[in-house]
Amino acid sequence: MPRLSASRFGTTFNPMYNELTNLLPQERQSALSRDYFLRLSVVGVVLLCILTLAAAVLLVPTYVFLAKSANAKEIRLVTIKSALSSANETELSARLAALSGDAAILTALAGAPSASAIIRTVLVVSRPGITLSGFAYTPTANNVPGILTISGTAATRNALRSYQLALQGAPFALSAALPVSAYANDTNITFTITVTLAP
Repeated sequence: MPRLSASRFGTTFNPMYNELTNLLPQERQSALSRDYFLRLSVVGVVLLCILTLAAAVLLVPTYVFLAKSANAKEIRLVTIKSALSSANETELSARLAALSGDAAILTALAGAPSASAIIRTVLVVSRPGITLSGFAYTPTANNVPGILTISGTAATRNALRSYQLALQGAPFALSAALPVSAYANDTNITFTITVTLAP
């Protein structure tokens, strides 16, 4: 649509507005188009550069903040390392070694037979005329078999001998040793039998 021009006498048509470049030769029109796109691209590149610089300027505070945060964390790490390498580290290492030793003992005890279970097994053995008064248990250690010491009183020598043989024939015992001096008395014999336990 042709542009209207206004004057004080009235509105008239301006038919030349859209047709001005059509009067130029084709080469000149192409040159004008190239100039227009060149100027447009220069403006675009300048705007892109300005935006890039603005973004870089806005990133400076973030960089400063991150650098200070990294420095603070490095200082804290150095402080922690120095605290750990102090005398407390030696004490802590000693405590850890002691705890490791205790843990090893407890682990070994977990696999060892229970003293109460062994004593219950011994109490199952027939013992007419025998009164038991005490037990002492030494667990198996370093391939040395465990030992159970049984103390008590026997009414007669035969009762004591029968009890010793019953212990010796029990499946949990390798041997049941009784000192010969225990047979010195005829009655009310105080004895101590040492039972070597089977592994």
